[in-house]
Amino acid sequence: MIRSLHRWPHALALFVALLHAPLAAQEEPDTVFRIEPVLVRVLPSTIGMATPYPVSVIAGMELTRGVAPAFIEDAVRAVPGLQVQNRYNLAIGERFSIRGFGARSQFGVRGIRVLVDGIPATLPDGQATLDHLDLAGLGRVEVIRGPSSAAYGNAAGGVLHFQTLSPRVVPQGVTARSSVGSDGLWTMQAHATGTSGETGYRVGVSRMTYDGFRRNPIADDGSVYGGGTRTVFNGTLDLPVAGGEMHLVANAVDLDARNPGSLPLDRIENEERGAWGFNVISGSRKDVRQGQIGATWNRPVGDNRVELATWGIRRELDNPIPGNVIDLNRNAGGVRGSYDGSVEMRTGAFGWRFGAEAEIQDDDRKNFDNDGGDAGALSLDQAERVRAFGFFGQGRLEFSESIAILAGARYDAVRFSVADRFTSGSDPDDSGQRSMSSVNPSIGIVFKPGDRAEIFASASRAFETPTTTELANQASGAGGFNPFLDPQTSVTLEAGFRFAPAPDFSMEASVFLTDVTSQLVPFEVASDPGRTFYRNAGRSEYGGLEVSMDGEIFTDATLRFAYTRTRAEYVSFRPEGAIYSGNRIPGIAPRSVDGVFAYSPGMAFFEVRGLWRQPIPVDDADTTRAPPFFVLDLTAGLDGYSLGETRASPFVRVDNVTDSYYIASVVPNAFGGRYFEPGPGRTFSVGLALTWGY
Repeated sequence: MIRSLHRWPHALALFVALLHAPLAAQEEPDTVFRIEPVLVRVLPSTIGMATPYPVSVIAGMELTRGVAPAFIEDAVRAVPGLQVQNRYNLAIGERFSIRGFGARSQFGVRGIRVLVDGIPATLPDGQATLDHLDLAGLGRVEVIRGPSSAAYGNAAGGVLHFQTLSPRVVPQGVTARSSVGSDGLWTMQAHATGTSGETGYRVGVSRMTYDGFRRNPIADDGSVYGGGTRTVFNGTLDLPVAGGEMHLVANAVDLDARNPGSLPLDRIENEERGAWGFNVISGSRKDVRQGQIGATWNRPVGDNRVELATWGIRRELDNPIPGNVIDLNRNAGGVRGSYDGSVEMRTGAFGWRFGAEAEIQDDDRKNFDNDGGDAGALSLDQAERVRAFGFFGQGRLEFSESIAILAGARYDAVRFSVADRFTSGSDPDDSGQRSMSSVNPSIGIVFKPGDRAEIFASASRAFETPTTTELANQASGAGGFNPFLDPQTSVTLEAGFRFAPAPDFSMEASVFLTDVTSQLVPFEVASDPGRTFYRNAGRSEYGGLEVSMDGEIFTDATLRFAYTRTRAEYVSFRPEGAIYSGNRIPGIAPRSVDGVFAYSPGMAFFEVRGLWRQPIPVDDADTTRAPPFFVLDLTAGLDGYSLGETRASPFVRVDNVTDSYYIASVVPNAFGGRYFEPGPGRTFSVGLALTWGY
């Protein structure tokens, strides 16, 4: 069924558009929500209050207004500490890092725990992909910076939680939207939302095609190499079950994309945005079919609450890269249970939560020699298994209305095993297993000196295992898992303050220091360029300052602003006789400023976005850096213009207004100086959303 996704997007979109008919009055979303591990709090702005960790939230129109929902970057602008490197490459996705963690990722998301509608998108081995994310249906994005280890585990940078629009807090009806833009961009989405009695539902489908802008140097005829197509289906259902509330989610993705690769800097400085020739010759691409289902159920038990969740994933991957063709079939899933409540004590209110989770991941991996993009001779055949178990507990003690302490701990045990099926007289059996475990405590305090101010501080420990891909890729060419690659651990101290000078305006500043042991570091070798291997650094240190402001600055005008400063250095790292101690860790911008100004008089809106980044180091030797850049984007449109029983929301957008040549992303430690992935020049897009409801 997953393989046939590309056959039905137009038909399903039409079906969705016919489900309903006239628009009800729009309801404001409820601002009371639950962010683990911070029980229940009221969030007056995008800056999270009453927590010992820095929390940012983006919700509502800011996520989807005035954009063609093609790249996640557009939804998470101006979040301090969060760096998104948009490679404009659907085959490997956007690179996310929080406080520098995740910058090593060659594809997908690493170092960050990712959830979508409460269901983990991060697999038991720590790898996350977001191909299945319904960008047009996003309702809220929550970002927790720092380990938050007591609730999540196996991630050092923080938590990203993407939530789809809830059928209970948005108007019932049907929305269809489409957009077209430069570089062959075309998107189409349709979704229907409604309720029947106590049951709420939302179903949506989206289709995107993108040619890209990377010129094909092999054909040399003006054609491009690097586009793709993506079709996503998403459905959610909320209903009462057994005295509680059940939330069901199902999604599927069909993705076919070509990978243009990275370039040496001189190819970009000469105003070339071409694909790398060897990638084209190798037919480098990614074809993915994935389906996922999940369910969460919670109900009160007296004054307490129980919550249960389960999920399952099936993923099929055909991935030619330079030198190899990877054929991977994956099954994964898990269960989670928690029990929480609160009691009144003589010293104050005490809230608590404890729980456990178990996850499995079974990969059937085959590697072949790359014969012009086709599978040649078999070079690796193995079954990889991951079993992960976690136990956690957390409590929050509020001594008064002005002081609260949050403390907890989590135990994680992850067992990797591999069965080598590619053996012969000259190729030994590399079957084996690796076990990794850790106890990670955390503690934090929040002090309120006044109604509009808070001071917070925390200390926490985190643990992050290598992924199965990182363990399986060995520069020696051996099968099995790398016996020398260890998990990384980190200890973080942070402190900060929040201040709300007005009801609709908040600001936050925080500082942090993280000490990392056995950091996982990517590298490439001359014999296998384009393929990434991993090793451990001895000790590293991350520190930084994060400042954010958000809210209404005058009538109908809002500003969201983020300043991030990150100092990331190797303290002790001497691989193969080289001395990298004292060098900056590659892939992390030392400073960045990101801002979004919006003016919305009536139904019209005007938006200006600006992003500046300091030069990014790209190699462990710290000899080369990506040049700094500033990119400016402009958007204008209407929200909900009435056309009888139809509401229309058109927009026009210009990205990279100044047509700058800039480096959108870097590949740390790439072989041959190919560290750089260029961004597009000036691009245009226009779109229209039509809504019918009742």
